[in-house]
Amino acid sequence: MWNRAILKSNARVALTGRYWTAYAACVIAGLLSGLFSFLQQPFTARYTTSTANVVMQTLEQPQPGWNGTGFLAALFWIFVGLPLMVGLSRFFVQNRFGVTDIRAVFSGFRRCYGNTVGAMFVTKLFIILWTFLLIVPGIIKSLEYCMVPFILSDNPSMPGSRARQISSMMTAGEKGSIFVLGLSFIGWFALVSVPCSLFLNYLWPVSFFLSTVVIEFVVPYWKASFAELYVFQRDRIIQSGMVRPEEFGLVTPSV
Repeated sequence: MWNRAILKSNARVALTGRYWTAYAACVIAGLLSGLFSFLQQPFTARYTTSTANVVMQTLEQPQPGWNGTGFLAALFWIFVGLPLMVGLSRFFVQNRFGVTDIRAVFSGFRRCYGNTVGAMFVTKLFIILWTFLLIVPGIIKSLEYCMVPFILSDNPSMPGSRARQISSMMTAGEKGSIFVLGLSFIGWFALVSVPCSLFLNYLWPVSFFLSTVVIEFVVPYWKASFAELYVFQRDRIIQSGMVRPEEFGLVTPSV
């Protein structure tokens, strides 16, 4: 079994000497993925951010209305926000092994883009539908599928159904522990939300930029910790024989 303290300690080690590059990657992904809410509400003082949603560990779901801006916001979330989520996951998995390449943030657009968008969209749709049913089942599904972005970051050609199946196997019996791991960052996000409240009197573009820059100070620690969890679970499920390493793109598939 994995230990929360060890995961977070390993995450701090992985970020040593590379924190600012990781921070820059998170700021880029946060600003770009947050543009869908900018399209929907161009001049509002209300600040929302995907990275503050620790429990769901996902981009904030858009609330599109039946107007044009809501429709554009939904499309932006699907075709830009979701690939960025996979790309950021790839960045932190690579960073865990000492490879720090900020271009990995955009890997979701370069590698099997159509499959990445489709797999992530269906996964998020399942979570949304379960959330509409009841909040608790939605949280459980989000925890069950929390490894999907990491799995797709390793193998973007994997069918979404298989990625969800593997994520379910990786999180079986451990959703409660993963939930607590996410909750352990609540204090950090609450701390950085204090200066964010000072920006609410600014116009929306300014408040959005400043708040994102502040919030993202915590995100590298959070994402690096979940990358540690993913690598641990990936190694364990491979050793169990339930999943072949080539499914993760770790070895060349045999003919």
